[in-house]
Amino acid sequence: MFDLTAIHFMPNISRMLAASTDNMEGLDASSSQTQEEKPAKPRIWLGVKKGLQAAKDAIENKDLTLAEKLLREVIEFAPAEPEAWHILAAVLNRQGQVDEAKICLRRVIKLKETNIELQTDLPVSKRMAKLLWTQNEQAAALTMLAELLLDIAGDTELLELQQTWTATT
Repeated sequence: MFDLTAIHFMPNISRMLAASTDNMEGLDASSSQTQEEKPAKPRIWLGVKKGLQAAKDAIENKDLTLAEKLLREVIEFAPAEPEAWHILAAVLNRQGQVDEAKICLRRVIKLKETNIELQTDLPVSKRMAKLLWTQNEQAAALTMLAELLLDIAGDTELLELQQTWTATT
């Protein structure tokens, strides 16, 4: 089993993560999950990085309810993100929801054991670039657009999009 306290964030988060395994006997990846709630669908998704940062900010402001909501939104769209599960476990543990926190920690362990890594060679598309742009991930959107232009050098729509985006950054 790996050390769950090795992750260092901001002061409150690191304390919460360190405490997230307190009083959680019987924690192992093979235990069955007793219940899983379906998180509410978010109206506007911030993206993984911004969602995690917003949740960390909420924790720093001692708003655990908001942090939980934001983390559940991240998990809905990125269920293989172990950091989100780990922080959610700490938040739930702090709120006294120990059983659900254990479920989240089991998920972290399982994700770490299976070593799920995001592929960096994701297929590129104009639609994906636009989605990244709307999620305020301009650098990734511009990179994807540049890759598209390498494949389709004379596409006027892509060139216009690139000019527009470059002008706004």
